Order: sequence, then structure tokens, then C-alpha cells
Amino acid sequence: MKIAFIAPDVHYHAGPARVTAALIERFCEDHQVSVFSHTIEGIDLSKIKHYKVPAITRPKFLAYITFLVSSTIILTVLSLLRKRDFDIIHSSGCCCAFSTDVITSHFCEREGLRLEKPNIIEMPHKTVLQKLKALDHRIYRRLAAFVEGLVFGHNSPKARIVVSQSMKREFVCHYGDAAESIIVIPNGVDLKMFNPANRPLYRDRIRQRHGISRSDLVLMFAGGDWERKGVSYTIEALSLLPRPDVKLLIVGSGDEKLYGQLAELKQVRERIIFVPHTSVLWEYYAASDIFVFPTIYEPFGLVIVEAMASALPVITSGVAGAADVIIDGVNGLLLREPSDVNDLAAKIELLLLNAELRKTMGEHAREAVEDLSWDWVAQKTIDVYNRVLSRPNLERPWVSMPGRLQENFQGAGQLRKP
Repeated sequence: MKIAFIAPDVHYHAGPARVTAALIERFCEDHQVSVFSHTIEGIDLSKIKHYKVPAITRPKFLAYITFLVSSTIILTVLSLLRKRDFDIIHSSGCCCAFSTDVITSHFCEREGLRLEKPNIIEMPHKTVLQKLKALDHRIYRRLAAFVEGLVFGHNSPKARIVVSQSMKREFVCHYGDAAESIIVIPNGVDLKMFNPANRPLYRDRIRQRHGISRSDLVLMFAGGDWERKGVSYTIEALSLLPRPDVKLLIVGSGDEKLYGQLAELKQVRERIIFVPHTSVLWEYYAASDIFVFPTIYEPFGLVIVEAMASALPVITSGVAGAADVIIDGVNGLLLREPSDVNDLAAKIELLLLNAELRKTMGEHAREAVEDLSWDWVAQKTIDVYNRVLSRPNLERPWVSMPGRLQENFQGAGQLRKP
């Protein structure tokens, strides 16, 4: 099969770029894979054909526009010159959705916009730089929501994939019957990389690096977009646990100065270690005892299943897409309201006081995600490709064929409950 992927970035660091990289890595062994991206890292370029897509990287809204326009132009030119011959064109998000057969959306832009309008998710805007970032973000979110509406707001011949059942419900809520045919294929996890066997290898080393003693109990948060993912709630919950032996690792990119000030206000700054984005995240899971992720909105949450694969007990919000694999009280703990810091603190304390519960819950967490491998995700994705290709009347981009998708793809990627 000749497969083309379109994504602004492809790498193994985080987010949609990591999902795309995992699929490319598996598909290039048995298929001809072409990649249209602005950046690409960690992929053996001898196994694929890479098309560099020119794009501005900042501000965010211009990055979106320039990639959307550039990738569309490149694909159009290749088509006109008859130099493009793909069986499937798969876009990561709506970044080039006008020329694709399959689209995987990793974020419901309309839902994000809904939460931001009443400041449920609020960007900091005190300094000039913060105000500019907030403005850029608002323009980007409205632009992305507009493009999303063009793709998901009406019945389409494209196969449209989302990464969780909760995300599909959001699309149905915002777009009605037009979203009913959306396919659910959850993200996967590298079960070898994120593994409880890492604990004896990295636990002491990471703790020594950051001045954490062997007897300390370590909470861990990981990710970017700290406003949306609940770093402030985590810091406030920590302040309700007056135990100097409880430390918090905050791993990822965010406004360290702003949240450092919050930590000082709550008198817990000396118990928090900020760690910039790292390419060895599995080592930090190995060094930790509990994973805390009180996100306000999270379509999936790769870090949740990575922590579970590492056999960490996880406390996260019920709204997170990856909560699909969590049975509350068995393989994790779910928050009804991420902003309820008293509930968060109580759940943390429950695990802090019971080492046996932490151990058994972590073991059950590992068991719950053992079937959620990237190989499984890749096979479900190939199944979608085959169903698209099996429709002789499907109106596919750049091919003059009438007809629309009529069969419901709902069952293509149902996640088995543990």
C-alpha cells in the first residue's frame, strides 16, 4: 500500500507528533510511506520519502495557516504533475484535511473554544508577553475551530478518526449527526519503553540528580499546556498535604516562573522540582510513586497510559479520554471535578498512606494497558484504510468518483474495557 502522512511535526517527544511517528515506524516496514511535514526526527529517512513543507513556526496561528496552505499546494502540484500516486492520504488533524482520505483528530477545537470562552481554561495575561501569547492562542483556537467545522460539520466521504469515546461524544455534541460516523481508535503506548522494570534501573539515579531522598514520596505531573492540564490544582493540593517528605516533579514545558510564584504563595516551592521537557520520560516515571494529572480537558492523554504502563497508580480527571481504561478504585482514581483540590488532596493522601494499595493499583494499571500497544493501533488503522479502499463508489480526493461514505465506522476501533 502507498501511504502518505501529513503532519506539521513528526517526532517521539510528545502529543500527536509521537502518534504519527509510531504509525510511520510500523507502516514503513511493509508499505511505501511518504511523509509531508515541516520537521521530522527519530525516523529512518532511508525507509520513507520525506517532503519538507515550508511553514512559519511562530506565532501559533501563522504556523497553522502556513502549513495548511503549503501542504495543500504541494499535494495539488504533485497531483497536477501526475507525480503523486497514493492509495491513502492520512492527515494528523485538520492541518491539510482538504486533500486527505483519512483524518485523525487529536483535539476537539470547538470543545476547547467552549471551555475557554467562560475562562474555565484561562491563559495567564498579566505581562505583555503573556498577553501576546494569549492573543495568539485565541486567534489560533478560532481558526482551528473554523477549519474543524468545515471537515466535521457535515457528512463527508473522508474516514474521520478520534482517539477516545469521550472525544467522539464531544464531536457529536457540537456537530450532530454529521459526527455519528466518526471512528474511535485510542492512542497506544510503548510497553517496552514504559515498564515497571525501569524502576531499579533509574529510580535512584533520577532522585539523586534532583536532590530527592530514597525515603521521599514523589508525585509526578507531566505534559505541556499547564493551564489546561491542571498544574495549579496539583500545586494547591500539595499545599494541603503538610508533609516535607512528599515532593512533586513537574515535567514538561510551561510557565515555570508563574507557577513557581504560586508554589511560593502556597509555601511549597521547596517541595517542587520543575524539569524541562525530557526525552527520557520513562526514567521519571520510574523515580515516582504516584502520577497526578487533574486535567480540565484532555481528548486522550498519552502520559496517563504511559504512567499506567510503568505501573504507577494514576489520579486523573474523568473527562480525560484515557479514563476509558481506568476502573475507579481498581487501577486508578478518577476526579469528578479537577478543580476540587480537596478531593485531589484526599485521593493523594489515600495512596500516600497505603504502600500496598499503591503497589496493587499500579499492577492493575499495567494490566489494563497491556493490550493497548502501538502494533494494535497500527492494525486498527490499516483496517480503516482497507475499508476506505474497498469502496468503489467512494469519492476520494483527486479521483473523479461519485458517492459518499455510507457505512458507519463506529466499530472499527472500540477499546476493550479491562
